[in-house]
Amino acid sequence: MAHLNLLARFLLLLLAVVAGLVMLSLWGFYISIRPPRLTSQVTPRDFGLDYDNINLTTKDGLRLAGWFIPNQETDKTIILLHGYPADKGNILAPMAFLAQHYNLLLFDFRYHGASAGAYTTIGAKETADLNAAIEWLQRQVYNKIGLWGFSLGGAVALMTAADYPAVKAVVSDSSYANLNLMAPTLYRLPGLRYPLAALTRLWGKIFLGLDIKDVSPATSAQELTLPVLIIHSTNDTTIPFSHAQLIKASLANNQQAQFWFADNLIHGQFRQEYDRRVTEFFQQHL
Repeated sequence: MAHLNLLARFLLLLLAVVAGLVMLSLWGFYISIRPPRLTSQVTPRDFGLDYDNINLTTKDGLRLAGWFIPNQETDKTIILLHGYPADKGNILAPMAFLAQHYNLLLFDFRYHGASAGAYTTIGAKETADLNAAIEWLQRQVYNKIGLWGFSLGGAVALMTAADYPAVKAVVSDSSYANLNLMAPTLYRLPGLRYPLAALTRLWGKIFLGLDIKDVSPATSAQELTLPVLIIHSTNDTTIPFSHAQLIKASLANNQQAQFWFADNLIHGQFRQEYDRRVTEFFQQHL
C-alpha cells in the first residue's frame, strides 16, 4: 500500500509538472502572437515630409495602414519594414534620411499599429503584407524597389525579395535566421527552454496551421542573387549573432552580398555612419 501511495504521489506530481509546462507554453505562445499594440504618434509631417495615407489589402483580406512619401525627383522607391512589436512610426525617425533620394513606403504589419488583424505570426504570414505593398507600388508604376527591414522587417524582406524582379536591393538589419530558433528565447528557464519551445511550435501548428520551423529567412536567402546588405551586432542579445552567421552562410553563393557586423551594440541601436552606408548601398544598387 505504501508503494502505491508513493506511486500515486509521483504520478500526481508528474501530471502537475506537465500541466504547468503546457500552461506556460500556451501563455508564451499567446503573448507572442498578441503582444501589446504600440502605436507611434509621429507622422512624416513631423519631419517636414509630405505624405499620403494609404490602405493596402492583403490576399487574405486584411487592411493595412500605410504612408507613401513621394519624391518628385525619382522613380525609385524604398519600402521600410518595422520590427516586432512596433509600428511604422517607430522606424520613421532613424530612416527619414532616405526621403532625400527616394520615394518611401511604410506600413504597419498585420495586428501592429493601425493595421487590422487578430494576431501576428512574426513573419510567417507577414510576407503577404509585403506582397501587398510591392503590388500597390507596381500598380502606381513604381518598378525600381528597394527593401529595408529591421528585425521582423528584415526577416520578411529576405523571405519575399526573390519573388519580385522589381526588387533590386535589400538591406536586412538584425533579422532572425529561423523562427523556430527564436522560440527558446521566450523562456528563461534552464533545462525547460527547449521543451517549452517544442510545445510552442506545436501550438503554432494546431492554432495557426503553420510550422515555425518553415519560417526561415536563412533558407530563403539561398535563392537571392540580388544585392543584399546584412547588418547585425555581435552583441545582440535579442536576436543573437548566430542568426546573422547562418544567414551569411546561406548567402555564400551570392557574389553581391555584403555584411556589416559591429560590436557592443544592443538590438535596434543604430551604428555610426549608418545613414551614409545605407544610402551608398542603395545608390549603388537601386
